[in-house]
Order: sequence, then structure tokens, then C-alpha cells
Amino acid sequence: MDILTLDWETYYSADFTLSALTTEAYVRDPRFEEILLGIKINSTPAFWVLPDRAAHFLEKEVDWANTAVIAHHAHFDGLILSHHHGCKPAMWIDTLSMARILDGPKAGNSLHDLCIRHGISAKGDYVTFAKNKRAADFTAAERAEYGQYCVNDCERTYDLAQIFLDQMPAQELQIIDKVVRMFTEPVFVGDAERLKGAVATERQRKIDVLRRIGMLCPVCGGEGAQMDLLTTGGPRVDCPKCDGTGVDKKTIGSNEKLANLFRECGIEPPMKRSNTTGEQIYAFAKTDPGMQALLEDEYEDVRFLAEARIAVKSSIVETRAQRYQHCAERGPMPVYESYAAAHTFRMGGGDKMNWLNISSKHNENRPELSVIAASIMAPPGHKIVTADSGQGEARITAWLAGQQDLVDAFAQGRDVYSEHASTIYNRPVDGKKNPADRIPRQLGKASILGMGFGMGWAKASMELLKGMLGNDPVQFTMADMETLQVDPSRFLNNPGKVKQVSEMPSRLELNARLIHCAVTNALIDRYREKYDRIVAYWALMEEIIDCMIQGREMVFGAHGIMRTAKDKIWMPNGVAMRYDGIQRDGREASYFNGRERTKIYGSLLVENTVQCLHYIIVSRQLLDISELLRVVLTTYDDVVTIVPEEAAPEALQYMIQCMSKTPDWATGLPLIGEGKIGNTLKEAS
Repeated sequence: MDILTLDWETYYSADFTLSALTTEAYVRDPRFEEILLGIKINSTPAFWVLPDRAAHFLEKEVDWANTAVIAHHAHFDGLILSHHHGCKPAMWIDTLSMARILDGPKAGNSLHDLCIRHGISAKGDYVTFAKNKRAADFTAAERAEYGQYCVNDCERTYDLAQIFLDQMPAQELQIIDKVVRMFTEPVFVGDAERLKGAVATERQRKIDVLRRIGMLCPVCGGEGAQMDLLTTGGPRVDCPKCDGTGVDKKTIGSNEKLANLFRECGIEPPMKRSNTTGEQIYAFAKTDPGMQALLEDEYEDVRFLAEARIAVKSSIVETRAQRYQHCAERGPMPVYESYAAAHTFRMGGGDKMNWLNISSKHNENRPELSVIAASIMAPPGHKIVTADSGQGEARITAWLAGQQDLVDAFAQGRDVYSEHASTIYNRPVDGKKNPADRIPRQLGKASILGMGFGMGWAKASMELLKGMLGNDPVQFTMADMETLQVDPSRFLNNPGKVKQVSEMPSRLELNARLIHCAVTNALIDRYREKYDRIVAYWALMEEIIDCMIQGREMVFGAHGIMRTAKDKIWMPNGVAMRYDGIQRDGREASYFNGRERTKIYGSLLVENTVQCLHYIIVSRQLLDISELLRVVLTTYDDVVTIVPEEAAPEALQYMIQCMSKTPDWATGLPLIGEGKIGNTLKEAS
């Protein structure tokens, strides 16, 4: 197979850049223009060509069925290749993706940084002189200098690929290729009109909220635009005061100004402790219990202020729907995912359009939140088929820790959530058959899925009040304490815990908070008592941290599937999860994540390794599915395909079969696949 290294130089200006636009919008924009293309064929010296020669070379002289392409940020170069030239290589080799998994996602993985870190020749800077210049604006000398800059980028990208390829397992290279193709060979069709309507509806909702409290833009009055006074009956232009939003953001968006508005209403604004600085800050996030209390305040003005703040700050519907709308108007919708965006190798969103975080759940209070998923469709004559790795992380946790009773329950297909709820409630619970047991089963689910990584009572208390893992919010009362047979005396007689509860930001009075936290503490204790092997596994992972610090090799996990080394853990896919510079300061351990030092401890290391193993399993299942079906999207635990309508039922069964397959290295791990078919992403989720 031949290997081409490609690097495009394209027109850019102050307002036409990849920073200002999404990659898809930039490449598909009418302003887009190729300036020149750098090409390296196999190991021969790179050269550059002008657009007309590039088009002839790419479209007439390359056998794409037998050619792989190396690029740095292959999403960009790949969309140019497919959208403007109709070319699809046999394989994509992306040095940016490889750098994320080998050097770490936060290490700084630009071509410039990688050249320095890996000791290869430096990347040039001529591109900075090309700003605002169209192809016709370059002199022959300038074009030649720009061409040499591009040639150097090709050579450096090829050099990096040679360094990285020796370290990359074949499976990971295949995953990178699939991820790039989700973007460069788009299939999804967007309902642009529905998305446009969602944008308009959301804007009007914000205006209505702000009108009630007199916070509309003083210039345009909330209309978001004003008549051009220089031309009678002329076009409408964006308001310069509010950028067309209709919102006086300077008042409602400022924490201090908003706090003063609440004080004018006789309300002292809620506070919370900053996770970054440790200082007290305003608790104005929509998920903060203090803010939730303001949304439910008995005084209308207070409620409206809280609603207005959230309306201004929350742009998930308006901004994202608009991006998806415009993308849909331009054609099939490319899915941008960042390979190994997380420390645990998990995929991440990107390109200002987070495809991994599209809610498909209906929210009675905010039905518009699922509009994006409902607007992403299969092309005519096709269906979207989704298969999910059911309870994947909970199953892996139990299997790794040797919690055999829980492993057996999963393997036998029992309702483990209801079974654990039975432990919590000290009575039989069947949430699937008995509607009255729905909430108890939800608590069982929250415990199984949320407490295996060492979640303590304080965090669990807050999560339950917000709605843990997408479930309904739960507040434990005195009646619950009696029903669950919880003795709160030990909790209430602990001054440290009482102090911690008193400092929690919450809409609840202190006594109600103490009851809720005492019951939550009892749930934590019951989980840890029942699943004692999982708790013991957290302690083992403290020893694993010491092994990484000391550079001592230790195999661990079920069947010894993981192995420690200095500052790293080797995973069963042949790639190491990095903990650079890991050390202890007293009892606390931390490592350098590429930008800053971050804490690590036993139960968190369990979470890291479980997430990583789950990624490895799902990515292998994705590759199996892709042997027969077109994969168009993957999230943390599911795989999405688009297939001809008549083939959808058979495709679903095949996908479930693949998602239920246990890897050779994971003997004894029970996996299960679940799935759905739909016309839209919402229907298939």
C-alpha cells in the first residue's frame, strides 16, 4: 500500500479561521480557497503543487483503494479531500490522534509542540504571513517560500508518524481511521427547519423571561435587531448593543450585579466552595442546589431573576441548535469526535459540536433539550440502528474486584438494581413489575452505577438532590428514615459531619439536610458492606499507585490483565495509561496531566482503569460491527450505524451480538448488548 502525507494551506483571515468557525463550516464555506498542497509519496522528498495540479494529481493519479494518508488533524485535511475532490483513501493515519494517546491529551499536541517534544526539525512560521492573502495575492517568491513551509510540515508530519506507528497497536490505528471517516464521509441528514424553529423558540423564551424583569436590551428592546435608519424600509441588522441576542447580558450575566439584584429582593445569594481555588464563590450554576432553591422561591421576582440568569447563560439549545442547523443546510452532517480526548482513552467531543452529548431524553420542563437528537435523521430509505453496552462499567468493576455475587447476578440477567434496592429497603423490591418500586429501583441503580468508585455521602447527597445519573431528584425525609430503618445517631453525633452538612449550599433547611445526608450515609454503608470486595479493591489500588511511583512491576486486575511500570499502567490493548511524575506528598498522591498536577487515589484509579477497559471493549466491538455495517457515531458505551431500512432488524441483532461478545483477555466478564431502531437519533437512543 502506498502512503501519501498531505498538508493543505488555505485562505484565512481575521473572521475566517478554524478558531472562529467549526472545521466543517470552514471547509464548506464559499470563502474557502486552497492556496497550495504539500505532498510526500512514501519516503520520497515532499513537494508542493498549486490547486489545479493538486486536483489533477488527487483525482487522476492516485489509486485510493490502495493508498493510506498521513495528516496532522486528519479531520481537516480529510474533509477537504472528500468534499472538494471526492477522494476516500484506504486508511487514515492521524498524527494528532496518535499523539493524544501516546503523549497524553493535555500535553500540547500541535505540530509545533510535537516537533519540539520529539526532537525533530522545527516547524516553520510562514503561515502567519499568509493571513488575508488569496492565492492570487502571492508573488512568485512568496508562493515559493510558502511552498517550502508546507513541504516542511509534510516532512515533520511524516517523521512523527514513523515515531508513533511503532508504538500504536493495530486496533487503535483502525479506530482512528473509523473516527476520521465519521467526519470526512458524512451520512446523517439534518432537519434544518426544525432546528431553525428550535433556535427561534429558545430565543423567544429568553426574551419572555427577561421582559418580565425588565432586562431586555435597552437599544433594540429584545427584538435582537433594529431598522437601519439610513435606509427607509432597509434591511434589519444585528443590534450592536446585544449582538442580536436581545439580552442585557452585562447585568444578568455578571455574578456581582446579579448578586446585588438578589439582595435588592431581600435574598442573600447562595455561595459554594470553588474546586479550583478553595474560596467561596456564588452558586449560580443551574445545577447548584442554592440556585435550584431560587428557582422555587416563594417570591415571583426572585424566581424570575434565577430563570433569567439561566436563560442567558444556558446556550445549549440556541447555540448548538444553530450550529447543527447551519451544518444541515450545507449537506450531510459530519460527526466530529476527538480520539483519546480523555486520559482514559475515551472519545471526546470537539469542533464546537459535541456529538457525544446530545440528549435524547424527554424533559417535561424543557422538551426543547432533545430537539437536536430529534432533528438528526437517517437518509431516505435508511434507518439509524444503535447498540449499547449495558451497565458496562458496573460489570467491569465487579469483575475486576472479584465481587462474584454481583458478577453472577449480571451473568444470569437478574435485575441487580432491584436486588440492591431490596438491601437498601430491607424488603423485596421489584422495580420492573411493581410501579410503586420505581423510585427504590432508581436508588438501587444509582448505587450500583455511582458508588463503585468510592463516592462518599457528601457528594452522593448532593447528586441525589439534583437527580443522580439522570434519575428523578430524591430528598430523603423523616419518613424515609423510618422506612429504611436508619439510625441517624452516629452520623448526627459526629461534629465533623454536622459541620460539613451545615456548610453545604442547599435549598433545604439544616434539619432537613441532616436527615437527607444521614440516610444517604446509610445507603453508602450498605453498599460497601454488601460489596466488600469492591471496597477492598480500592485499597489495592493504593498499592498500585505506590508501584507506579517506585517503578515496580505488578500485575493486577482479573487474570492480571494490567501491569504497572514507572509512571504508567499497561492496558490490554498494548497502550499505557500515563501518570507522569506521580508522587506522594504525605498520604496524598498526584501526577502531572500535561498541564497541571492532579490528585489520584485508590477509588479514582479504579474509575480510571474501568473507563479505559470499557473504551477498549467498546472500540473492539465497534470494529467488529464495522466489518459489515457503516458506523457513523460512537459515544462512551454505544455504537450507531445507518443501514438500509429493510436490513435494520438483522443489523440490530448483529450489533447486539457484537456488543455482547467478551474479549479473549476478559474471560468471565458478562457483557450484554441492547439496542433500538429509529428514523432519528432520538428514536434510536
